[in-house]
Amino acid sequence: MSVLREKVLKLLDDFADEDEQFILALSDLSAEHGEEAFRVALHILTHLEFSVEESALHWNKIVERQRAMTSTLDRKIHLRTALCDYFLTEKKALKNPKVIEIQLFEETSHSSKYDGLTGLVNRRFLEEAIDREIARAKRYGDSLSILFFDLDNFKKLNDVYGHLAGDVVLKKVAKIILDEKRTEDIAGRYGGEEMVLVLPATEKISALVLGERIRRKVSEERVPYDKHVLEITLSGGLACCPVDSQDPMRLLEFSDKALYQAKAAGKNNIALYSQDKRRYLRINFGESVKVEILGSQEVPEIISKSKNLSMAGILFENDYSLEIGCKVQLSVAIGEEQSPFLLIGTVVRVENVENGLYDIGIAFLELHQKAQNSISKHITDYLEKMSKDFKG
Repeated sequence: MSVLREKVLKLLDDFADEDEQFILALSDLSAEHGEEAFRVALHILTHLEFSVEESALHWNKIVERQRAMTSTLDRKIHLRTALCDYFLTEKKALKNPKVIEIQLFEETSHSSKYDGLTGLVNRRFLEEAIDREIARAKRYGDSLSILFFDLDNFKKLNDVYGHLAGDVVLKKVAKIILDEKRTEDIAGRYGGEEMVLVLPATEKISALVLGERIRRKVSEERVPYDKHVLEITLSGGLACCPVDSQDPMRLLEFSDKALYQAKAAGKNNIALYSQDKRRYLRINFGESVKVEILGSQEVPEIISKSKNLSMAGILFENDYSLEIGCKVQLSVAIGEEQSPFLLIGTVVRVENVENGLYDIGIAFLELHQKAQNSISKHITDYLEKMSKDFKG
C-alpha cells in the first residue's frame, strides 16, 4: 500500500496541471496494481474510504463529470473541481470540505503517524493498524502474526555510552526491520526500545523465520559510535491470530509475554507464545546424542537417538529410565558445526513408550551463546525448508 500510495502522489505532483495525463497515467497504474490504484487516489484526494469496487465506479463517474462540465462550460474544468462537485451534489459524501495542498497535508499526516527518530509508525497508529488487520483476517479467514521485539541490555548501553548512542542503535535496528519486512507488513515503535511488526496473512512458521532473520542480522551488526563499535542483540515474542487469540489487545499482550520468555531464556532469541508449558517450537531432530549423568559413577555414558529439539530442551529415546530431576551433560552435533556441543540439562520428562523404550525429555539449564545461536539457526533453516516444501 505504501509503495502504491507513493506512486499516486508522484503522479499527482508530475501532472498537477495536466488532468488528462494524470487520468491516463492512473489508468496505466491500475493495469499494474489493479483497481486498488483508484481507491488510493480517491483516499489521497478526499480522505474518504471506499471499497475497491466502489472506488473504480466513483472514479469513472468523476472523469465523466469533468469532461461533461468542460464541454458544457466551454472551458477547462479541473479534475478536482469535478471531484468536489460529484461528492457534494451526487454522492453527498462531503458536507463541508476544506481546500489544502496535498504536500502540506501529507507532511502533517506523516508526522502524526510516524516516529520521528526511527521512521516506524507510532504506537497510536500501530494499535489502530492491529485492530484493522485482525478484523480483516477474521473477515477473510486469514492468519495474522505479531512479533514483539525488545533490544537486549539497552539501559546499560544508554548508561555507558549515553542516550545519543542509544538513538543511533535504535535507528540502525529500525532500518534492519524496515529492510526485511514486506510491503504489506507494518513496523511500529511501541515505546522506548520496543518495536512491533504486524504480519498480515502470515502463519507462525513464516513469522518465526522472518523474526529469526531479523534477530540474526541485528546480532551481526556492528554500530560505530564515537570511538567505539557497539554490538547489539534483540529478543522477540511471537503470537498468532487466530491460534492464540482473535482479540487485538490480547494478541499484543501474548506476544509481549512470549518476549519475556525469550528474555528469561538468555536473550537474543525469539520465543513463541503458547497456552501450554512447552513455550518453544520443537522441530524433528534425529541426531545421535551422548548423555552423561553428572555426579554418577554407576551409570555409564549413554548413546541415544534424539527425536526433537527446541531452544529450551531436547527429547531423546533410551532403553532404560532416568530419574526426574537428575542433571545430565549432553554431547550433540547441531547444524553445520563440526564439533559437538556440550550442554547441561535436567531430566524433566520420562515416558515409557513401547518395547522397553523411554522418551527422555531434557530442559537445558544454560546455553552458551554459540550453542544458542547454532540451535536458533538450525531451527530457522529447518522451518525455511518446511515453508518452501509446503509452498511447493
